[in-house]
This record gives sequence, C-alpha cells and structure tokens, in this order.
Amino acid sequence: MSDPEVEDREAREIRRKCRTVEFSIWKLRVSLNPVVTIISAIIIWGFVVFCLRWTDLAGDSLPKGKRWVTKVWTWLYIGTQDVWAVFIVALYFSKYGKLKLGKDHEKPEYSDATYFTMLFAAGIGVGLFYFGVAEPIYHYEPGSQWGNRYQGRYSDNQRAQDAINITIFHWGVHGWIVYTMIGLILGFLSHRKKMPMTMRSCFHPLLGDKIYGTLGDMIDILSVVCTILGVCTSLGLGVIQINNGLNRMNKNIEESKENQVIIIWCITAVATLSVISGVKLGIRRLSELCFSIGMFIWFVVFFYDDTWYILNIFCQSVGYYLQWLIQLGFHTDAFAQAGNAPDGKQAVDWMDGWTIFYWGWWIAWSPFVGTFIARISRGRTIQEFIMYTLTVPTIYSLMWFSVFGGAGLKMERNAAIAGINCSWPLGGATATEPYNGLYRLSCRPSTSMWFDVVESYGGLGTFMSGISLVSLVLYFVTSSDSGSLVVDSLSANGHPDPPVLQRIFWALTEGATATALLWTGGKRALDALQAASICSGLFYTVILNFIVVAMWRLLKIEMGDLSPDHPQFSFGLLDIFYYPTCRRIKDLLIAIIAPWWPMGNAAGRLYGQNRFVFMAIIAVPFYGWLICEILQVLEVGLAYIGWAILFGFFAYGTGIRSHMRDEFKILGNLAEDFFAVMLLYPLAAMQMDEHMRHAHPRRAEALVLSFSTLFNAA
Repeated sequence: MSDPEVEDREAREIRRKCRTVEFSIWKLRVSLNPVVTIISAIIIWGFVVFCLRWTDLAGDSLPKGKRWVTKVWTWLYIGTQDVWAVFIVALYFSKYGKLKLGKDHEKPEYSDATYFTMLFAAGIGVGLFYFGVAEPIYHYEPGSQWGNRYQGRYSDNQRAQDAINITIFHWGVHGWIVYTMIGLILGFLSHRKKMPMTMRSCFHPLLGDKIYGTLGDMIDILSVVCTILGVCTSLGLGVIQINNGLNRMNKNIEESKENQVIIIWCITAVATLSVISGVKLGIRRLSELCFSIGMFIWFVVFFYDDTWYILNIFCQSVGYYLQWLIQLGFHTDAFAQAGNAPDGKQAVDWMDGWTIFYWGWWIAWSPFVGTFIARISRGRTIQEFIMYTLTVPTIYSLMWFSVFGGAGLKMERNAAIAGINCSWPLGGATATEPYNGLYRLSCRPSTSMWFDVVESYGGLGTFMSGISLVSLVLYFVTSSDSGSLVVDSLSANGHPDPPVLQRIFWALTEGATATALLWTGGKRALDALQAASICSGLFYTVILNFIVVAMWRLLKIEMGDLSPDHPQFSFGLLDIFYYPTCRRIKDLLIAIIAPWWPMGNAAGRLYGQNRFVFMAIIAVPFYGWLICEILQVLEVGLAYIGWAILFGFFAYGTGIRSHMRDEFKILGNLAEDFFAVMLLYPLAAMQMDEHMRHAHPRRAEALVLSFSTLFNAA
C-alpha cells in the first residue's frame, strides 16, 4: 500500500501476535492490549492516589529516592550517556549509515523543515523557555538551593562562560542521544521489517518472538507509565509559568490553583483535538506553528539586544562546548558529592539538582519522543536520522542559549553593578517593576526570569510576553498530543492509527492526572511525581543499554555480516518464564541456593573433567559471601569482605560461560557473560547446565538423576 499510515496485512499479522482485544462501543471502535492498558492505568492512577492521599509522605520519600539514585548511580547515568554517544557517532560513519528506515526505494514522508519542527517540538517541550534564561543564571550565581559548581573559582567572565557551556551541555548531544537511539532502532524495525511501532519491538533482535508475550507487555507498561508521568508533570509545572505570565500582563488574572486548572484543561482540549486529527494534520501544523513563533522571538531578541555581543557568545560557546565536551560528559562531581572539601567550596547537591535531574528527565521522556520520531522518519537514511535528531538540535540549542542565556547574564551583571539586591522593592526578589529596566535575576523565581528579560525590550515588552505565552502554550500542546498519540499506540500494540476513543481517553487521563495533583497536593505533589518519573529513568537506562546491543546485531544481520540463524544457547536466560515446567522450577530453586551444582555440572561436561572439583571451586566463594553477611552482626566490615569474595564466584562463572560460547560459536562477548552471571546468576547457571545437557545428553541424564535422588531424599 502506498500510504504509510495504512497498516498493511503483514504488519497487522505481526501486531496481532500480541495480546489483543477488539470490540465496539456505540459504533466507536476499540483495539487494545488489555494487559498493557489495564495495568498501566492502575499504576498511574494508583500513584496519583498515593500522591493525593499521602502528600507529605510522597513529597518526602520520592525526592529522597531521587537523591539516592544520584548518590548510588551517578557513574551509571554519566558513563552510559557517553557510551551511547560514541556508539551513535561510530554508527554514523560506518557502512550502515546508508541504510534506510524503510524500503530502499522509499522517500521521506515529510520535508526536512517539517520533519525537524515536528521532532523538535515533541522532544524539547517548553524547556527552552523555562530554562532559556533561568539555567545560565543558576550556574552563574551561587544562590540556588543546589549551590554552584563554579563558586569561588575564578573571574565573573569565566564563570559566565561556564554557565552558558554547562547549560548547552545539558541540552546538547548527551540529552538528545536517548531519543536518537530509540527512534533509530524502532524506525528501522517498524518501517523496514514491519514490526509494531512499540517499545517491545526494540528487543526482537535479542529475544525473538518472546517479545509478544509477558516480557514485551512489561516493557510497554513501563514505557506508558514513563510517558504519562513525564508529560503530566511537565503539564502541571508548566502551567505555573503560564499563569505567572498571564498575571504579569493582566493583574486581574491571579496566580491561583483555579486559574491553573483552567489552563490545564484549555491545553488538554486543544491537544485532544490535535491528537484526534492525527500526525499529518493536527500535530504537524501545530509543530510548524510553535517552532515558527519560537524562531520569531529568537530573531527579535537577537536583533533588539546587542547583536555583536550575542554573536561573540555563540562563537565562543561553540569552541568551549567542543573543547570541554569529553570532560563534562564524564564528570560525576565525585569530590563535591563526598562533601569533605576543606575549603568548603563545594556544592554537594549540585549533581542531583542538575545533571542527574536532566539525564533522568531525558531518559524518562525517551520512549514517547523516540517512538514519535520513529513514526515520522520513514524513508530517512540512518545518517540523515542522526543528523536531524542529534546534530541539528544541538546546534539549535547553542543558538537559543547564546541569545537568551546571554541576554539574561547581561541583565544580571548590569543589575549587580547597579547594586540591586534581593531585598530591593524595584528589581528585587518580589518586585513587580524593574529598576532602570533591570532585575536581579538570581533573586527571582525561575518562572519569572524569562518574562523579566523579554519585557525589558522597551515598548515591545508586553508584546514579547504575549507572544511568549502563545509559544509556551503551543509547545505544551505539541508535547501533550504527541505523548497521547504514542501512549495510544503503545497500549494498542503499536497500531499506526489507534481508535479515536482511546486517543481521547489517554489525552483526558493526562489532563485529569495533572489537575488532581495540582489541585490537591499543589507543587509538592507535582514535585513528587517528577521525582518518580526521573527515578524511572534508572530502569530505562538498563533498557537503553540492551538497545545498543540489539541495534548492532540488527544492522549486522541486515548487511549479511551475521547470519540470522547463528548458534545460540539452547535455553534462553528468560525461557523459564515462558516455558515453565516442574523440572525447570525445581532446577531454578536449586540454582538459587546451590548454583555450584548446575555450574559445576556444565563445567565438567564442557572441560571433560571431574565435575566435583568445579563444584567445590564455585561453592567456596558463594557460601563464603553468605557466611560473611551473617557474621556481619559480630564484626562490622565482614560484609564488604563477603562482597569481594562473591566477585570470585562471578568471575569463575563468567569464565565458564565465555568458554562455552567460544566452544559452540555462540554470539556474545565477555561483558554480556559477566553481567548475565552477576545479575541473573541462577538463570545463567540453569542456562549453562541446560545447554550442556543438550550437547552431551547421556552424561547429562546421569548427572540429573544423581542430584535429583539427593534432592528428593532431602
């Protein structure tokens, strides 16, 4: 069929391998995955009830959870972003870069300009307005609650440039990389391989048809929850800024919950109409409109302000960004987080408030934005896709923050020279009027900083505030309607044209969730929801690492560098959840409490030596760890010795699995072996034992009978 929006027969048959329920309500069609839809709705609304009923508990515990993620997992967030960036850059310059997201003869559905405006409007939301002025100010002055990373180090000029540089870092390659990865593999599988446009499809190169079962449902449930939480918190928090802007233009419009709820439902109504209209009409035109208005504001400020100053900032910032990209990309703030600097020049919570916040936020949004970008990318080559989803957005971020961040920093520095401080009635923290056109931005709330700057442009101030509000609302709408469309698709097993009734349901769910939280719990409840969505990014970080492996294998198979029928383990790591039997359940219990038995059996058959020797070698570090954990109550510190001993168990198991792969020409690498043994040791032990049973069935049968006799006797 010529129209890509029309699902062809092959794609429809593949999609129906998933759990599907189809029926009609008053002639309105319904087609959904009942497991994904029902469980996702229960989780979302259950979480809303938790935030509403126990607001204080949610407001305290969830931010603590976010801080725990920062304390324990900063290295993972920071390190993986760099690995993904290196992978995508290598992919761009590889021979796979010419492959298309679609058939070789297919052309792109949308023009380059329309394509970029749609993906940018969906992926960036209102962040450029909310942080366009505010973030550079926070990094310039030490007054924020997270402290300042560069406090007391050097001159104001150097501090200003670093403030711009780290802002661009948060909105550049490392942010957009997660959208690129998901959009790339999903677009390739959907448009070229006819796979459903749903997150479970990303794992087909690794799991095969198992994605159509329970594991695939779990992946899509997590994706739906991440998307709804991300969009709802953005909607709830963003209306506070819109309400602030309306109040500045008309004092009769108070900053109140009532007005903020009205704003939410106005946005939800427009987003619902847009999502009903589909991608080609509603979402496309809204994206083009909001991007055009944003560029109009950019050009006005660029020409009205000191143009030569802004051009200097842009040129200088490009150099700084390229020079410090690697250092910033790997910086974990290790010494600052330790909190023991003798000179006191540290910001212990800075990483939690900024970089980890951003990476968790980008990752939490990745299933929705990546899926949406994949949907509109048919006919693009991999190189084109990477350029428009990674390179061009980074350049645009450089342009945006050079203009608005530069304008904000100029106002802040001029206000400091004028002696304005936070307590001043004009230009101070609570001032409603500037002092000689200046506000001390570092004293102001982040919701006000944008309007403080754009209102400083003489007689155009009111107009600039008004047009900014229009752009803010439109960016909200495009994020909301894109998110609703993706959730519709995920809950309908990747249906390219989900029924209208479902689109309305999910769009209204977003609005109702944001309303309930804002009305009952206020910003505290929304902050809790935001913390939860950021914490969910930790789980998606693991998923994205698997996607890297899946993407590489998929491309190697496509180019003929790897056979799709390459040798595999006879028993997958997760097969027990798909094909449970009494024997396998018993084997799993044995592997949990005595992993030395299946591993030793496998090693004995693999090396052709006495299996009891291997069992003893494996059992010593495993039980040594358990003994140290128990004796921890008698001597503090033994648990750490136990964990060190346990890694001997992991290393030995890794060696057995690696040798087994080499022996049977099974695809994989040492890192996969190690993480399989470390994270899933009972399943890895079962896998090795099961594979060797098939490789040496007679010897395996004797071993199984001998241990089964002992187990049953016990």
